[in-house]
Amino acid sequence: MAEDHQILFDHWEDIPAFEYVDLPKDKYYSHPVRREIVRLLLEGVEEESPDGKFKKRHALNVIEIREQLEKRKNIDMSPTNLYFHLDILQEVGLIKVVTTLQKGPHGRNKVKYFGRVARSLFVSSEEISLSNYTEQFKEFEKLANILQYSLPKDYANFPHKLLETKQQFYKVLGTWLVDHEELIEREKLDLGILFEFLKIINAIHPKYNELFGDVFTLLKQAIPEL
Repeated sequence: MAEDHQILFDHWEDIPAFEYVDLPKDKYYSHPVRREIVRLLLEGVEEESPDGKFKKRHALNVIEIREQLEKRKNIDMSPTNLYFHLDILQEVGLIKVVTTLQKGPHGRNKVKYFGRVARSLFVSSEEISLSNYTEQFKEFEKLANILQYSLPKDYANFPHKLLETKQQFYKVLGTWLVDHEELIEREKLDLGILFEFLKIINAIHPKYNELFGDVFTLLKQAIPEL
């Protein structure tokens, strides 16, 4: 039994350091409780492990997740509704069943323990990003028309091109971080902060100039100080 319980602690070291996940809007962003569950599994609960040391356990069962949601976020949810959200989070690849332990009298009850698929999760929504980019580009188009500036012929495709370029670069950056996971872990660097910094630096990539050089030229006409 001690070995089975140890799995709940070992899980955190066994999973990847980093995962980049693109999610449909209605599967994650429209349900705050799902984000809270993913965050809760990051924070974990501290208890004594089978080896006698006090550690964070990041694999929790439904009862524990329910208790922690109520304790930390004042969220009261039935087990049935909670299982529904856990199923969705598994479906989109953010959490998984770490193990199933035998509990109760004579070990008759099978209890599932859930955990994250990676210690650091970088979540985006292509649907939301495209919607935001489209709105922003349309607003600038209105300004350009007022100023009588001629936009590139394929301007309407710019939101799609921007999203495609960013997603491509972010996956490359994420893969690079995963490939250097051992170094990052050894030096106790923060993956999240590193990822955000690399995104900022990557913004000067020539590909972006290729996409927006003509638009930037128009903007310089309106704001010469740029």
